[in-house]
Amino acid sequence: MTGSGRTAIVGTGRVAQALGRLLARAGMPPTVIAGRTPDHAQRAAAFVGPGVKTARIREIPRFADRVLIAVVDLAIPSVVDDLADGGMCSGVALHTSGAHGPRLLDALAVRGVSCGVLHPLQTIADPELGATALQGASFAVGGEAAAVEWAEEIVRTAGGTPLRIRENGFASYHAGAVMAGNAVIAAIDAAVQLFGAAGVERQAALRALRPLCLTSAQNALELGPEAALTGPVQRGDADTVKAHMAALAQSPPYVGDLYRASGHALLEIAKRRGLSDVSAKAVESALNGRI
Repeated sequence: MTGSGRTAIVGTGRVAQALGRLLARAGMPPTVIAGRTPDHAQRAAAFVGPGVKTARIREIPRFADRVLIAVVDLAIPSVVDDLADGGMCSGVALHTSGAHGPRLLDALAVRGVSCGVLHPLQTIADPELGATALQGASFAVGGEAAAVEWAEEIVRTAGGTPLRIRENGFASYHAGAVMAGNAVIAAIDAAVQLFGAAGVERQAALRALRPLCLTSAQNALELGPEAALTGPVQRGDADTVKAHMAALAQSPPYVGDLYRASGHALLEIAKRRGLSDVSAKAVESALNGRI
């Protein structure tokens, strides 16, 4: 299949546009882009590159035998129904949801379509920046053989790394991606809130936190979480944790909830690193407000 087939993209949002531009830059532009709104489809096609046409979703089987479905999760079943109603009964279909496996495309699979998943492990806040960010990224892939072959062809095009995910493993994979991508944002927001309670202005707090956040993330990724862990939980310093808990009483409840939850998670890492049972129990009591 590599290097053959006419490609269509269903979707007009950031992910669809970024993937379309990525394929176009590699000399494999999609033939057609489809969306629910013709104006959006036209804008997406213009962004992806010259010569890309637009169509209705049900018309896609007339123009392409490889379909990349890059829409929000809730819209995927409707797209699948439209493609089936349009006569798609062969070729390949991939969806870009990281939380769901290929079974989301079963209505096409029973018609003879090879179905799979291609999920970029990257944040795409803007189509232009996203197309660049996808270069060298990792992608979760899974599904039937022909679908995985095409998915990995796209990954190679991006100079990226394919991550083979078990069929029933996509929810776990996606939860991990959310923790690495979105939970970090929540932690930074909580840190800014706490700096504000100490009298530090928001932008100053963000600037001050940047090197700490970047160094901590780099250490965790390069050395592993256990070796990278520092701070009062790692030291078994229950008194400091107790002082933090008292200060958190003046912050929004979600900040305290996040501190406690992350504290318990950090405690598990500290125990793997060798924190004594006595120290671990003291920190746990402080987190639970019992000392």
